[in-house]
Amino acid sequence: MVAPSKPAPGATFIPAEDWSTLNRGDAVWVHEDGWGYDNGVVDEVSGDHRMLWIILEQGGRRLICGNDPLEVWAV
Repeated sequence: MVAPSKPAPGATFIPAEDWSTLNRGDAVWVHEDGWGYDNGVVDEVSGDHRMLWIILEQGGRRLICGNDPLEVWAV
């Protein structure tokens, strides 16, 4: 499976300080400069809401931190 080239229509950028609005099972897209987009679903949001575990549609599980140089998008 190939990663999407952009978030789904209607997706909204979610800054790290608002990750507390995300819930397990929410569809998300993660964008990194030089890499592009990965998509998946939220598996876990840390207690301090500064880290997300995402189960990637392309396979695997990824931890991202609020200070990582990337963007998170959700519908």
